[in-house]
This record gives sequence, C-alpha cells and structure tokens, in this order.
Amino acid sequence: MNRITAIAATVALAAGSLALTTPTQAAPAKARTYKVSAKANIDVAVAKEDTVKVKGRVTPKAAGEKVVLQQRVGNKKTWKSTDNAKVKRNGTYVLKDKPTTQGPREYRVLKPGSRGIKKGYSKALPVEVYKWEKLVFRPSGPRVNVEPAGVLIGAEYYGQSLATTTAGTPSSVEYTLGRDKCTDLRATYALTDSSATGSSGAVTISSGDKVLATHSLAIGTVVADEVLDVSDVFRLKIDLSTTATPAAVAAVATPEVLCTR
Repeated sequence: MNRITAIAATVALAAGSLALTTPTQAAPAKARTYKVSAKANIDVAVAKEDTVKVKGRVTPKAAGEKVVLQQRVGNKKTWKSTDNAKVKRNGTYVLKDKPTTQGPREYRVLKPGSRGIKKGYSKALPVEVYKWEKLVFRPSGPRVNVEPAGVLIGAEYYGQSLATTTAGTPSSVEYTLGRDKCTDLRATYALTDSSATGSSGAVTISSGDKVLATHSLAIGTVVADEVLDVSDVFRLKIDLSTTATPAAVAAVATPEVLCTR
C-alpha cells in the first residue's frame, strides 16, 4: 500500500468512527396549546338590559388561572378585552358582558400561555345587539301638524314625545326605519292634559297599506307602553286626528324603536 492510499484509508476510518460515535439528536417536542370551548347564552341582546354570559372549558384545566373575554364590534379588526375570570377546579369558567351600544359583534375567550403551554382562543361567537332609541331623535319624513314636545298625561310628564299642534286638523308624521334594522315600536297614546273636557281623537300606526294599530282617544283613556312589531317595516307612518270643539291635543308619548346598526 502506497503512502497516499494509506492516508486515505486512515481518513475514511476516522470519519466512520466519528459517524458511529456522534449521538442522534431527537426532534424538539411540539409545545402544547390551550384548548378553549365557549358558548354564549344568547345571540340577540338588548343594550343596557341584557347580559351576555359566555361559558366554557379550558384544556388542560389550568385551575385558578385567568381567562379573558374579548369582543370585536362591527367591522373593527381589533379585539378588546372586557372581562376576566379564574378557571374553576374542573376547568370551566363563566365570563360576562353587558353591552351598552348597538350593532353586531363577536366574542371570544383567551387563555394566556402558562407552564410551557401556549395561549389558546375559543371560536368567535356572534351576537346582534339592539338598543331602544327615541323616535323623535331620528330624522323624520313628511310631518304635518305634529311637533316634538314634552307632554303631560294624567299629570305625568313624558319627554321626547310627538303632539298635534292645531285641534281639528289632520296630523301625520313618517319615519324611515329601514327594513330588518328595527324590530319593535314602543309608545303611549293619549290626549294630553291640555285637552278640553269632552274632546276626543284617534291614532293610527301604519306601514304602507298595512295598519299596525289604531286607537280611539278620550280624556282619561291612556294606551300605555304598547309594543308593536315593526321588524318588516321600511317606512312608518303615524296619523293623528282630534276634535276642534271641544279642542284636543293628541300625543304619542315617548315613542321608542328597538334597532341595530
């Protein structure tokens, strides 16, 4: 064996020995992620009235650790944290939110990372929030012999109301609600305390050719807090009539519509 061949053989032998003695490195273990289940008690809420409760479970249990309720309103891209709670011993939790504004939103639950386990999120939960709005604050359409006003009915004051201005004259006002954006109309109908004894009147609520409600009015007659379904109403019309002698003032007291968006 010549010298060059001997050197090559020695290098090959050394390389083989190194390959045999070098330990095989195991692939790094994949870090676990918290799994979070979530369910809301309602998918439609009324602002300032209803409470959205989100319940679920964290896996692994993470007892005593914090979970965070987040929400995203409308078309916003960012999530805002609105509540937090500790995970119970069995891995469950309860979070709450009482919305104050209307519109669509999504809720989700975050379990921050801990103990070498990565943070986890629940699925997004959609909730549509409606809110009672004063009807007189909305832009009106045609308005005849009707003005926004505060009125007295049975010695009780009703602000943000609608009242006729000239006795004996046909009166009406229209409001565009936008179909599928409002669900209910709530109002009280009566003659005001300024109406003369023996006077009378009437009120009719309609949408196109469809009459939603009609009431005869007299001194001492009060149709209180009537709620009408306006979920399919695009344009709402209120017609009022009163006697000229004795003179009457008819009122739609503190009308409100329950709307979203």
